[in-house]
Amino acid sequence: MISPSTSTRMLLSLGQLVVLAVILLPFFWMISVSLKPADEPFAIPANLWPDRATLENYMTAFRPEFKIYFLNSIIVSFSTVLITVTLALLAAYSFTRNQTRLILILMSLVIIAQMFPASAIIIPIYKLMRSADLLNTYTSLILAYVTMTLPIAIWMLRGFLARLPKELDEAAAVDGCGPIRTFLFVILPLCRPGIIATSVFVLIVTWQEFLFALSFTSTKEMRTLPVGMNDFIGQYGIRYGELMASSVLISVPVIAIFFLLQRQFVAGLTAGAVKG
Repeated sequence: MISPSTSTRMLLSLGQLVVLAVILLPFFWMISVSLKPADEPFAIPANLWPDRATLENYMTAFRPEFKIYFLNSIIVSFSTVLITVTLALLAAYSFTRNQTRLILILMSLVIIAQMFPASAIIIPIYKLMRSADLLNTYTSLILAYVTMTLPIAIWMLRGFLARLPKELDEAAAVDGCGPIRTFLFVILPLCRPGIIATSVFVLIVTWQEFLFALSFTSTKEMRTLPVGMNDFIGQYGIRYGELMASSVLISVPVIAIFFLLQRQFVAGLTAGAVKG
């Protein structure tokens, strides 16, 4: 007879398999369509796997424009990660080490900033960029992405830094370290999991962002990958094979980075869950 605990584990495992299938099915279908010839995605009945697999869609998607879009995404995303994580570290460190009324007010403003969706702030940011003559530049996208990701990055790093006792700062001060040296040589090495977790989060958000990139760029030379995928959506039809192939190519770098840093990512997220 199956014990209650065994049956519970079996039900949980079955539920996990169902959830896994629901999550992975769209990705499997994306890969399947990317390998199908132009007429096969519309076959009835639909096939989960192509009858005549081909790499022609990938050869078409990996055109010279794709390389430009890829380079633009790398420049914008990694610049955003560097600026956002640096500013978030400094802000989170101040929030955890100074509990004044002003700091509490600023922290409340950070929380409020997270409540606004990107669509609510895009018009004022667009007007600022236009008045500063920064449209269709890397600077406009980077500033917009920093504005969008900085509040949540501060919140994530604050939860991690709150675990580090203030006695570390006091011990460093006794040894002759000033605030800057304490931050660089004592606090930062201990923040590695939190920094990696926040960096991966910011990278994923900026790598896939579409609305700001579409609004702030007007030429092909400045487009990022999500906007560049629109090339396969025409007035008279959608080239699904090439569209799915480019989607796979866009997803591979982020997936690879996540799998390489998944342990540090999970450690950084769980480290800030409790204090003490």
